[in-house]
Amino acid sequence: MIFASDLDRTLIYSDKFTRNFSGQVVAVETGKYSSYMTKTAAALLKSIAGKAFFVPCTTRTIEQYLRIGFFQSEVVPKYAIVSNGANLLVDGAVDITYHNDVLQTLQRECLAGQDILTEFSRLEAGEWAQPMRNADGVFYYCLIDRSKTPLTELAAFSNWARDQKWVVSIQGRKLYLTPEVINKWVALRKVSELTGDDYVVACGDSLLDLPLIRGADLALSPAHGELFEQFGDAPARLQGNWLFTAASGILAGEELLKTIQEESGVRSQ
Repeated sequence: MIFASDLDRTLIYSDKFTRNFSGQVVAVETGKYSSYMTKTAAALLKSIAGKAFFVPCTTRTIEQYLRIGFFQSEVVPKYAIVSNGANLLVDGAVDITYHNDVLQTLQRECLAGQDILTEFSRLEAGEWAQPMRNADGVFYYCLIDRSKTPLTELAAFSNWARDQKWVVSIQGRKLYLTPEVINKWVALRKVSELTGDDYVVACGDSLLDLPLIRGADLALSPAHGELFEQFGDAPARLQGNWLFTAASGILAGEELLKTIQEESGVRSQ
């Protein structure tokens, strides 16, 4: 079994999510930025990683992913998908062949990134968006003030970008511009080839996780984030093989892992 999961706001949480949590937490990322899991969640992940191929799937850049010390010392995945699927790490090293294939596909099928940025710049007359940052040379993101975001104009830009095979996504205070052809599911198919395992359980909270959620045999999402906002009102929170948690916040990560633990036990029998 492959357990493929988004990280931020799915498995790991910033200190914002620990302020009203009275239980024990484990710091999985320290330094300028900090991230946490509940103590129970950390133990569950260690157990699951001993039974299944745990594959972190994150929009974080390579550098940002490597900041998570827990995945460098406590649970050390053989495979990690970073840069929203543009890079695949194998034993901590970039799979160059895979990355070059991604760049060729991007050049062939999507509008050039600079052209996307030029069009986006037309929306930046106000003070709602900070300068765009280049992420590993394949996508872009910036910090925004959601209260000042020009929603109508941004929606029009999003529709235009979709026609150019680019996706606009907002996660918390970050706005992402990502090529449609680069996503976590494409990278996970490569992992499936390498492992010989094609049964996938996946977790994610944002629209950038949707290809991963739709491709998985079993999918789970927390009761917060973009996916919950758009799809979480299904009866009993169940849509076929896609389940939303009852809990939100940091406890949602724990609930997700309890379900994965049960699934990994069944699959290992």
